[in-house]
Amino acid sequence: MSRFTSKLQAGFKWVQMEMRRSEPRVQAYRPGRIVWPDLSASRDISILDMSPSGAKLTFGEGALQPDLPREFFLFVHGRGGSVSMRLVCERRWQHDELVGVRFVQRLDDADFERMVATETAPH
Repeated sequence: MSRFTSKLQAGFKWVQMEMRRSEPRVQAYRPGRIVWPDLSASRDISILDMSPSGAKLTFGEGALQPDLPREFFLFVHGRGGSVSMRLVCERRWQHDELVGVRFVQRLDDADFERMVATETAPH
C-alpha cells in the first residue's frame, strides 16, 4: 500500500469517527492525571480535545501505555497545577498512546466552558 493510500484511509476513518459523535469535540490541551479506581496506580496525561460527554487523552508519544481499567478517575488540572475537576470516565477505545473516554456524568455547560476556556496569564 502506498503512503498516500495509507494516509487517505486514516483520514477516512477519522471522518467516519467524527460523524458518529453525538457532540463535536473542542481542542482543550490541558494537563491531567488518570487514577485507577482502587487507587493502585496513576499516570500523567494530556487532554487533547473534549466535549461535554467525553474526551481524547494521550500519554505522550513513545510513553509506556498501561492497560487501563474500564472505569477510572480523571483529574483535570487548572492554573498552577491544582486539580480543578474530578471526573469518572469509561474507556471507549485505546490506540497506542491515545485513549477515548466517555464521562459517566455529562459535564454541565458551565463546567465544560471552564474546562475548554483558554487561560491567560495576568498582566
